Amino acid sequence: MKTLPIALGGNTFELAMSDFEKSKKEVNMGMTVDASANYATNATEYFRKAMIGEERTRSRFRQLLGVKDRVKLGTIDASALNVVAGTCTFTPGTTTVKQKEYTVQALMLPTDVCIRSLEIAFMSDQLSRGSNSFTDKFAFMDFFYDYLGSILAEKIEYLTFTGTVGANGVDGLEVKMTADANILKPTAGNGGVASAITSANVVAKLTQARNVLPNAVKLKSDFVYIVSRNVYDALMDDVSLNKASGLYFGDGNGTLTFQGVEIYCANGASNNVIIATYWYNLVNVQDLTDDELGFNVVDFMKTTLDRKIGVRCDFKFQPDYSISNEIYFHKF
Repeated sequence: MKTLPIALGGNTFELAMSDFEKSKKEVNMGMTVDASANYATNATEYFRKAMIGEERTRSRFRQLLGVKDRVKLGTIDASALNVVAGTCTFTPGTTTVKQKEYTVQALMLPTDVCIRSLEIAFMSDQLSRGSNSFTDKFAFMDFFYDYLGSILAEKIEYLTFTGTVGANGVDGLEVKMTADANILKPTAGNGGVASAITSANVVAKLTQARNVLPNAVKLKSDFVYIVSRNVYDALMDDVSLNKASGLYFGDGNGTLTFQGVEIYCANGASNNVIIATYWYNLVNVQDLTDDELGFNVVDFMKTTLDRKIGVRCDFKFQPDYSISNEIYFHKF
């Protein structure tokens, strides 16, 4: 019989294989691991969600991805085509082929965190032991990257409309449309100049946008009124005020509409903004949004000897549009 001698506290005793056989038991256990138990951080995934812009305005735009610097996109203007009487004379309408160049802007979101601030806070028990090395593979960093991702998504929503090259490195739609002389805008001759929008005049403002746009735009299946939060609220107030009179501007699902057309609230837009066009006319220009990109995390202890971690997110982004004279833009 095989035995295992063990010396413990000056005493020696032996264990035989039969001792282990006597204590052997079979245990069957079923286990379901919830996703929240996974503490392996994935900064790339948080970046990807932020850039795709789930539930953000740009997610509804035409997506132009994989652009490193600039790209040209062709468009066709067939507005002069008509069905005419058949005669021996060939009298064609003109179809115009155009192209527009789109350039993405290189942007970044940088921040840093003092490791010491993590050590003296509630998440200290999640840190690996030792003072000379740092790893981001602990639970709090999941929250940290998730929060950075939400901040990035929120800031890009504002950049989509109000960004300026000087302040943010990229011009938003409001800047571009203000400078574009071919964009349709409110004037004294087409219903009145731009002004503050309230529940008293919001219907008149939307009606003006509808009347100024060509029929070809209004017949698009994705025709939409993109409005700022105060315009959206003004229309909701007007709906409430006129409920008793039977004037409704909503569909059966509770979605706010104007004469059957979607009213989309763009939370990143400035006050008193109305953009009437179709979704496919607006373009979201980006580089990759997949796993090749993400938050780059550096332990400065290994470089500059600062007890900090640096987090930097680099990306390329530019909101734009295709055909200027198929957009109505109101801003005051």
